[in-house]
Amino acid sequence: MTSADMFHDLRRKLEGFSLLAGTGCIWKVSGYLVPEPDLPRNCGQHICAFCTAVKACNGGAGEKRCIYHDTREITGRLSRHATPFVSSCHAGAVEVIVPLPPESPEYAGAILLGPFRPTAGSCRYPELEPLFRQLPVLPETAAETYFKFVSDVFAGTVQQAYSDSSHLLPLRPRDRRIVEVLEFLRLHSHENPSAADVAERLFMSPSRLLHLFQSECGIGFGQYLQRLRLRKARRFLLAADWPISRVAAASGFPDQSHFTAMFRREFGLPPLQYRKKFGHGRHTA
Repeated sequence: MTSADMFHDLRRKLEGFSLLAGTGCIWKVSGYLVPEPDLPRNCGQHICAFCTAVKACNGGAGEKRCIYHDTREITGRLSRHATPFVSSCHAGAVEVIVPLPPESPEYAGAILLGPFRPTAGSCRYPELEPLFRQLPVLPETAAETYFKFVSDVFAGTVQQAYSDSSHLLPLRPRDRRIVEVLEFLRLHSHENPSAADVAERLFMSPSRLLHLFQSECGIGFGQYLQRLRLRKARRFLLAADWPISRVAAASGFPDQSHFTAMFRREFGLPPLQYRKKFGHGRHTA
């Protein structure tokens, strides 16, 4: 299955689950919870009438509060405990938050199902109370069901889309040690680990690791690691309005000039031009 096939499957499930639940079902990726740039806007951002109105409140201050809620409050809780929970936003609505893959501290991202109206409570923006009342109610007993149902529906697709790096490799490795290396690099590519660091984990010499990696994967260790980091950088570049220096640092490139040169070599354009041509615009909640 190609990368495009994986995201098509994820999109199909997000849109189908949204119809079943009668509310939004979106996917946000990485520990920063940014929209996935390879999915359409409705699969990564809240676009219902209530959320749109909330974001427009106070000259756009509502949108800043929404972004803070996603990128600080929700991510803060997930960084401490990567388990499903119900989150209450600044406007009084609630969402079901399910990190995926399940039962893993190194989650790839999270499904955000909502907004819902709690069984008790009112909108914290009185002028938006009519829109608030149109939201579906989340019964207290429903959250646990959603936790399991969302995980069952999406876990396999997310695992395949974000854990399977075979589309970046000329060869699919069979040696279990190299499979372990690939998983480690997927989780820690932003730390830019050296071959010596990884070889020590496997109790082998760096030269043996480099030789085995090349023969099993058909690509060099350093080249593969750079591909991972550049694709992570592309996601941050397109999904958010971060400065290039932050994109570079979050992807494991401490030198912005080096990052720009490597990004241009891989994708054909320097980062800012690439964002202008392919980006989704500002990072919105």
